[in-house]
Amino acid sequence: MKNNSKPNRPDFIIFTDKDGTLNLDDKYLNDILIFINNMNGMIVPITGRTIGDIKEKFETNKLKMPEFFIGDNGGSIYSVFLKKFLLKKSLNLEKVKNILDKFISLGGKEENVRFTDGMKIYVIKTPNVQKYYCKNHSVKYFQNIETIFTKNTEFTKITVVGTQNQMLELSEFCNTLDFWTDIGATKFPNANNYRLDISSKNINKGNAVKLLVSMLNPKYGYLCIGNGENDITMFKQALDDGMLIGVMSDSPENVLKEIKEYLKSSKGKLFVIPNNENKANRYLKYLAKYLKLNL
Repeated sequence: MKNNSKPNRPDFIIFTDKDGTLNLDDKYLNDILIFINNMNGMIVPITGRTIGDIKEKFETNKLKMPEFFIGDNGGSIYSVFLKKFLLKKSLNLEKVKNILDKFISLGGKEENVRFTDGMKIYVIKTPNVQKYYCKNHSVKYFQNIETIFTKNTEFTKITVVGTQNQMLELSEFCNTLDFWTDIGATKFPNANNYRLDISSKNINKGNAVKLLVSMLNPKYGYLCIGNGENDITMFKQALDDGMLIGVMSDSPENVLKEIKEYLKSSKGKLFVIPNNENKANRYLKYLAKYLKLNL
């Protein structure tokens, strides 16, 4: 660090999704992170998870700590150096309550709702939920949703879980309230469920990437790596800026199709990353070298 107010300007930034993309249990990952740091590069995890959740995983696995984390699908940006949020977009509480009322009317259960304030996760205390989060220390348990609201009223994201039809109908309702939603499979609080992530409409990974890039101004540019629908906005942002994107080969077909179509009218480049047990980890060194040589 040059001073106490901001980090050094990096040569490049690699924004990488976590689930299905970055394997934090890979025993060689720390060496990769150190290698990139020695190149004056910067790794920024960008995920739908809370910052507290993924930050704890880095600490537990004794990995080199990134200088920044982006969580809640772009709803929060945290500086490890400054120990504070650079962005924390809270949801309108009254609209959140309307969404929860709608969810319950569709047959949803309170125990299938979780909230995050950017750092902590708030859930209903049940055996299934406790089992799911047994190794996660960023979780706070409550008896019901009403008691959650008495402890915190500034949420960056809420997630509800149920059947696919419930999630589709609730997504349409959320859109009328000007929220952004993302549907996907989940194991919370048990297998074979669908989840709906709900955030502010102007919050997404693409906007978060744009904001952090404008703040840090990397010398050689940046790269975005991911595998899901919630990564599309950052893929498009990178392509618009003439940057490189790394899309996992086992990404949903519609994601790959949309990005390949978008690529036809953009200045950027696409690299399809073969999937294996280490996810994108082994390709980080190669992509870091590519950024310094070609951008």
